[in-house]
Amino acid sequence: MVTIESDFLYPCRTSHLFDKDWLIRWQGELQYTFKRGEQISYPNKLENDLFLVVMGNVSIGHIHEDGKECVLGILGAGDFIDLPSAFSNKVSKVYATALTNVEVVKVPKKDIVDKVIGTPELSHQLLSYFSNQLQEVVQILEQVAYDKVEERLIRAFHRLMDPTNERNGWYPLPPYITHKDIAGMIASTRETVTFLINKLIQSGVLKNEENRLWVIKD
Repeated sequence: MVTIESDFLYPCRTSHLFDKDWLIRWQGELQYTFKRGEQISYPNKLENDLFLVVMGNVSIGHIHEDGKECVLGILGAGDFIDLPSAFSNKVSKVYATALTNVEVVKVPKKDIVDKVIGTPELSHQLLSYFSNQLQEVVQILEQVAYDKVEERLIRAFHRLMDPTNERNGWYPLPPYITHKDIAGMIASTRETVTFLINKLIQSGVLKNEENRLWVIKD
């Protein structure tokens, strides 16, 4: 049985659940290019298609009514932007922003739904995916409610670090992640994140090397 993949940028990946032939065909459609910082999709719009990331990294999130941004996760090549919206008849509040130069293609939501209906194993795995997402949301709510901002920040760094690039106990963070992005992940402000990063560098939990932050796992 195929299992849900874990990734250092985004805890649940689904691209490997779909048949490779489907992905190859979808990725061969007309590509749309976005530069770093450009908006890819907008909230409160009922769309008939989903974007499939072909290249680059994408931040997905919500914007609160007071203008504050909540970053929900980071996607990479092979990921669908806002996959749950394919199974809902309500407008989505998710927006997507290019963290790097990004290439995407449009995939009809109907195609995705048809594949899920026609493939019981895929249906089961997507249920597991959504269950994992729900547990992730509950965990984040608990952290926001009970953890200090510094604790939430360190947890976020441990999720973002690249476990495949260890150097004497240090792990790098993605170079394209900004203080604003991190603030959106931990329900804080950019100014607070900048202050705490400087504090953690001084205390030896973080270091700035090769134009990127590194975190010590322990």
